[in-house]
Amino acid sequence: MRISSPRTLLTAMGVTVLFCVPVAVPATASAATYASTAPATSHSPAAIVALPYMSQGWQHMQVASPTAYPDFYLPSFDASSWPVGQEGFGTTNGSCSWNNSEFVKTYWHVFTDMLVRHSLSIPKNAMDVVIRGSIDNDATVYLNGVKLQYVQSGGCQSGAIDARVPSHLLGTDNLLAIRGHDYGVATYLNVQVTYQLCRGKGADS
Repeated sequence: MRISSPRTLLTAMGVTVLFCVPVAVPATASAATYASTAPATSHSPAAIVALPYMSQGWQHMQVASPTAYPDFYLPSFDASSWPVGQEGFGTTNGSCSWNNSEFVKTYWHVFTDMLVRHSLSIPKNAMDVVIRGSIDNDATVYLNGVKLQYVQSGGCQSGAIDARVPSHLLGTDNLLAIRGHDYGVATYLNVQVTYQLCRGKGADS
């Protein structure tokens, strides 16, 4: 087990040391391969994967209009009738190195929007929660009904999606929603969610 350098915070009660502890999370072979080709994150080596690349359990809907289902990202939206599938979403043709059957598990037609939703369970003491991934062409990223990022990527740029989640938005049960938009030729969408799990220890304990 690898432990990152402790962070020290001065408080009115004394010194609090936060120990960030990594936890091993099994990943599929495709997810591990995809992660190995994506750029290394700039975050702590103690990052824990809450939702891996190539994850399953995504509610998804393809729509022809960019204005269809305008409130799909809200936790109150009823997507119970939507298909459930696995990322990556995309076409198996295109210039992106992930436009193939290994990294595309749910087909996403060109010139459409792909709306996706996934629940997230993140501990209350989580820190540095990051949503990171690739998109061709554009993506709008939401957590718990709040817009975190809009990105125009183009040719499936790795790491173009890079949204940090403010701690005040997090609950025990969370909803990640992404609207992908395509301009033609090829499509792709694949993300992961990571965080640091820290526990505080007071100076007098």
